[in-house]
Amino acid sequence: MPGLVNSSGPVPALDSAFPDPCVTPLPTPLGPVPMTIPYPNLTLLVTAIVSQFKVFLMCMPAHNLTTVKPMSMGDTPGVLLGVASGMVMGPARHAMGSTNVFMGGPPCTSLLCPTSQNGMSPNIAGMTLTISQLKTSVMR
Repeated sequence: MPGLVNSSGPVPALDSAFPDPCVTPLPTPLGPVPMTIPYPNLTLLVTAIVSQFKVFLMCMPAHNLTTVKPMSMGDTPGVLLGVASGMVMGPARHAMGSTNVFMGGPPCTSLLCPTSQNGMSPNIAGMTLTISQLKTSVMR
């Protein structure tokens, strides 16, 4: 997947997934009724727990497939948890990386790489939609 390599900054990049179906209690005269509502699911790359400290891009650690973002946001109102994942504001990680560029061991991740958000059985697949640095790109 060609694009700029992900890092923890200096630009606050964003992983995005929509729709993230979560069960939300809707108020009614008879009491709250659980209803499945789609929400956007966003993850900031600056909150990532990086797994390597050997490769830095613009003074920030580069991301690879073992980098985990501990918390997503946007689906907070779905307090009765996600339909598939069973969690709200769960962790996110990349599902695919570069086929020929490895940073700190595993393949590096870049712009438009797919992500799985809200845990190991994600509610929805997403992707990195904004850039985190401007210097290094990968073509595959």
